[in-house]
Amino acid sequence: MTVREALPRLALNVPLIARKTASEVERILGKPSKCSRLQLNGQVRNIYRNGAIEVVFIEGKASWIKLFDTRDLAFGIDALPKLGLPPVKPTYVNRKHVMSWGNVSNLKEVSLYSNGNTGVSYVLICACVS
Repeated sequence: MTVREALPRLALNVPLIARKTASEVERILGKPSKCSRLQLNGQVRNIYRNGAIEVVFIEGKASWIKLFDTRDLAFGIDALPKLGLPPVKPTYVNRKHVMSWGNVSNLKEVSLYSNGNTGVSYVLICACVS
């Protein structure tokens, strides 16, 4: 019998909510604490978990996801598994400010923004609808 490594505690399971409808996202994240209709093309912006997560719906699908509750994320490739994503090499790195991945797990882009130390200030995900 072998001992398995424990799965990382997810900060957010991005693939589970990317490109989902508002009602599907609500079943996962709970009721939004704030909703607003943006002036551009009828986009809807919902805030979940008292400001921890922001989701912008374009054409009814979760297209932009912003995670503010990042206390468990380190600024680096090891943050990806905590977002439900594979730890792959970034496509862009500015070691002081941002690290980005293009086309990871069918997402257009995932970006980590540094908090100025070893952590992450926020995460921005573009799951844009084609």
